[in-house]
Amino acid sequence: MAMVQATKNRVSFIRQLRPCKDTWRIEVRILRLWRNYNRDSGNTIEMVFADKEGTRIHAQVGEQLIKQFEGKLTEGDAKVIQLFKLYDAMGDYRTTAHPYKIGFFQTTFAGPADDFPSEVPEKYLVNYSDIIDGKLDNTRLVDVIGQIVNFGSLENKVIKGKDNLRLLIELRDQHDVKLMCTLWGCYAKQVYDYSILNMSTMIICLIRFCAIKEWKGAYSISSGYNSTHIMLNPALDLIDDFKAR
Repeated sequence: MAMVQATKNRVSFIRQLRPCKDTWRIEVRILRLWRNYNRDSGNTIEMVFADKEGTRIHAQVGEQLIKQFEGKLTEGDAKVIQLFKLYDAMGDYRTTAHPYKIGFFQTTFAGPADDFPSEVPEKYLVNYSDIIDGKLDNTRLVDVIGQIVNFGSLENKVIKGKDNLRLLIELRDQHDVKLMCTLWGCYAKQVYDYSILNMSTMIICLIRFCAIKEWKGAYSISSGYNSTHIMLNPALDLIDDFKAR
């Protein structure tokens, strides 16, 4: 009986997941969570999970299961997730490089994960030079970190009859390579307000899940729809490279 129980409760890493079974058990942190709607799938809860190794996978709760799971899933929480389906990850602006994404069942278990580390390895930061030189797949969202060296005015742009805030910023990495970034909506306001209040200090900006954009051969980055997450002066060892300059 002890051997059966141990097998049942075995925790797998995200890199081990394959669609050969639906009884996988993983321990993850909900790195990002947002609501989405499209004509094909209706309303959904979209998430990005990261395990203790820092490996990520996209997860989705379908419209018919939102009421069952919305109170159990909060961005930043560490969770045990068990009994789920793996689907092929397809489409543009994918949040991870993982070939599969997780789909919740009515029987999916989502409970607290004890002793999950407060931080996991940052494995997805990309080099500015690779973006600027067009070496990356622009159908996949990326992470960047850099110092805000310039920022413009908060502008209102009317797109398809709707008002949208826009902010242009320039980021510098630890190798003095600079990258232009366009922020929209709440992301524009978040960074603008923080930058105005902290103009006399160095501002380090960590942007997760941003899109690579190309215009007339020039590459830059932009905030995504709802998936982007921005941290300003995050408490990470990564910012020591900038402070040492």
